[in-house]
Amino acid sequence: MKKIIIEGDHKIATEVIDQIALWDKAIIRQQVDTLIGYCSEKVSLFDVSSQIDGIQEYRKEWEKLSPYFSQHIDILRRNIKLHIATDLAVMHCLTKVVDVASETTLVPWCRTTLCLQKPQQHWLVVHQHISIPINMQTGNIILIKDQPKLRLVV
Repeated sequence: MKKIIIEGDHKIATEVIDQIALWDKAIIRQQVDTLIGYCSEKVSLFDVSSQIDGIQEYRKEWEKLSPYFSQHIDILRRNIKLHIATDLAVMHCLTKVVDVASETTLVPWCRTTLCLQKPQQHWLVVHQHISIPINMQTGNIILIKDQPKLRLVV
């Protein structure tokens, strides 16, 4: 992950960052069972087109989506902010899914929020929110641009 702004305990933040890395790895490897193991039974998802409550509905959504991802995907994040408490963490950032083999964007930059809770010894995702900004007057998607990799200095 890129630079992360952390509000709260940095030691606990490291645990959360590690858990999110495992989460991303399960998505990249299309391991739905593993991904579901990182979720609360009461997980919820607010998406561009749906609202899902409960682990069974969440599983169905990932089983429906995973065939659309190639075996060469990567998850990119930027503008990451973590808000940390002892047993509750909120991460919000921009997220993009790319096919690294073809350098194709599969999912454009989206606004993402992950809320995790630590009921016992492990962090679990309790809520996920994904959205793409929309121009309310036109109804068109507002694409979030990639950040330039190089800056030309004259």
